[in-house]
Amino acid sequence: MIPKGSAAVALGAGLATVPLLFGTTFPGCSFLIVPIFLLTLLVVYEADTGAASNRWTLPSLLVIGGVLAIVSVLTGILNGLSDEPYSTPAYAALGWGMYLHPVSFSYAQYGRTLYLQSYDVYLPLLTFVQLPGVDYRWVSVLAWEGAIFLVRNDRRAVAGLSTPWIPLLAANGQNDFVPLFALTLALALPAVGRWRWPAEAFALALKQTANVVVVGYHLARREWLRAAAAVVITAAVLAPFFFLGPASVWCHVIVGNSGTSCTAQPWTFFVFKRNYWLYPTWAAVVFYAPIRERLRRWMHGAPSGDAPADP
Repeated sequence: MIPKGSAAVALGAGLATVPLLFGTTFPGCSFLIVPIFLLTLLVVYEADTGAASNRWTLPSLLVIGGVLAIVSVLTGILNGLSDEPYSTPAYAALGWGMYLHPVSFSYAQYGRTLYLQSYDVYLPLLTFVQLPGVDYRWVSVLAWEGAIFLVRNDRRAVAGLSTPWIPLLAANGQNDFVPLFALTLALALPAVGRWRWPAEAFALALKQTANVVVVGYHLARREWLRAAAAVVITAAVLAPFFFLGPASVWCHVIVGNSGTSCTAQPWTFFVFKRNYWLYPTWAAVVFYAPIRERLRRWMHGAPSGDAPADP
């Protein structure tokens, strides 16, 4: 495909994720996150091929995503998809008792005011990564921008992370963007060097989905000791809280229940959750080249060889 045509496909696919994201808000339509994911891969593919020689493709994606995020925060358009911008910073007030006591808060969603009482179900550091007095939605947007900055030299990663549904979720204050920034810093930048371990430890103290990514990354690269170390670090982060209240850590962090019933969500609860799809999307766009190479080897029956090099 000619560069202009490929660029048009990339921009069209990216823009198509916006109405689909809106569609996921309707009952029974959460499955639309799957075509959103596939369209994001199409954006990356086009950025890697024909659109690569078109200089305005990536800047256009970035501007569109950034403008949509800012407009969403300032006007409330396609906003209010989550309670996380209200609950996540509120847990900090509990300090060491964040798993022992709930917080009560209210938030507006599509013209309604909702009142919730919830226990913290994330790892302890996440709640403290905030800017005092600043709406948490801006923290998420800044974390998205930070991840873009870190991968600025990889056009495929920039294109994928700029696909509009991603900055729109950042504008909703989804608390996944701080872990995604930490994952980018820890796993996607070989230049980090001696700072890689602190960056990885930072990622392991934020949200459990990031820990799954870290462990999976090391297992895929056959780095068994580093995968085991990630599990040990996670346990060390939780150790003081487990000492204070083992049952609360089990129910809220391990089981993931934000109430008092200590019952786990069914696996179907996680299948089409919008923000959970950010993690496979992040992995697919940041590690697009090594994943593509492994798929090519697999399709041609070639041996997999050594673990892929860092991007």
